Amino acid sequence: MKQLGRRRWIWSPITSWQARRLFRVTGMSLDEAWVKIRLTTHPEESHLALTRDLLTRVLFSKRAG
Repeated sequence: MKQLGRRRWIWSPITSWQARRLFRVTGMSLDEAWVKIRLTTHPEESHLALTRDLLTRVLFSKRAG
């Protein structure tokens, strides 16, 4: 997860900075804050977030079972 955070700071420093501020104010996870800010500023990427969410659910259900 550390590498993902580093890559986000390199590829999208403004989004990462805004997500960090949202994380501090609201208390949501940094990952959730980053996705929320990214979708607010780049709504055309919403299909990527939905795909990521679905993939995460499938992977977690396989680990639990």
